[in-house]
Amino acid sequence: MNDSTATGASPGAGAAAPDRVEIPFEFRGQGGEYFRIWIVNLLLSIVTLGIYSAWAKVRRMRYFYGNTFLDGESFEYHGQPLAILKGRLIVFGGYVLFIIASQFYPWLMFVLIPVIILGVPWIIMRSRMFQMRMTSYRNLRFNFHGLFGAALAAFIGWYVLAVLTLGALFPYWIKKRVEYSLANSSYGHQRFRFVTSTGTFYKFCLITLGLSILAYGVFIACVFSLGLLHAPRGVGIDASMLRLLGVGGFVFLIASAVVALGIVGYYQSSFMNASFGGVEVGQLVVRSRLRTWPLISIYVTNFLGILLTLGLFYPWAKIRQLRYHLENTAVNAPGSLGSFTADASQGIDAIGEEVGDFFDVDFGL
Repeated sequence: MNDSTATGASPGAGAAAPDRVEIPFEFRGQGGEYFRIWIVNLLLSIVTLGIYSAWAKVRRMRYFYGNTFLDGESFEYHGQPLAILKGRLIVFGGYVLFIIASQFYPWLMFVLIPVIILGVPWIIMRSRMFQMRMTSYRNLRFNFHGLFGAALAAFIGWYVLAVLTLGALFPYWIKKRVEYSLANSSYGHQRFRFVTSTGTFYKFCLITLGLSILAYGVFIACVFSLGLLHAPRGVGIDASMLRLLGVGGFVFLIASAVVALGIVGYYQSSFMNASFGGVEVGQLVVRSRLRTWPLISIYVTNFLGILLTLGLFYPWAKIRQLRYHLENTAVNAPGSLGSFTADASQGIDAIGEEVGDFFDVDFGL
């Protein structure tokens, strides 16, 4: 099938439809650069008892966005520290009130718990709105149009149904959460669409469940074989045996962590491909092609690097993981992104819509 047929061009239109091209994302950040930002952010956040964490997030996000390129142009982050700090103070204040009420007025728990349950979807909705509105590409802002009722259904309603069905609807709950976050987004006036099928989510969730059950069975068998749960009666354990069990137990725990990271790697690669690979914006189609084994390799080596350096390898680990994600994500477009951006910006100012009100805050989600 040629391109004109694939894009629905009518015969005799006089001009063939433009060839579709795949434009990959690029990430140009470096571990050493991010380490300097990370260590300063960490130290200042500790010294200021967490207050600086709002400014730290802005520095971090601007670094990541500024080093993420698509078609030669980087993304921009416009969030302000005071808006982020305001959201975190709201959450912290709510948490303090909850603790006080639970200690001195236990009966208020029957009122506060439903309020908290209803508040979580609202917080998610506002956080998502802030995140999208504070993001721009080629001087055009993203936006989010999700409503509270839809958030309540996606994050609470379907979760309750998943529990009541003993997990049978768990993959569908995951899909509804992703669909709410992505299908309600927009770039300028171009709304996102989410097209991944429900069966895709069920497939990788069931495979993950099977791998987890298998790993758990092997874990229990190894524990019993090492004699960590019980020792034969009347048989003494000398110092050499204790050392052997200690070394064996340590190796076993590391191996268990590696296996767990492997399962997480499979789930994450499948989840990312199903989520971001199911997004369409106008004539653009997002492609996500994360592979399980490279991602597992990154997770395992990052884990070992962080462990052996007592956490100092974290900035390099973050950069490695983000680079792999972005370099295996691309946009399939009919030609250049310039015409798409022009279409998306029709009818609005070049810097985007007016954004920002009291509730445009980042709650740290």
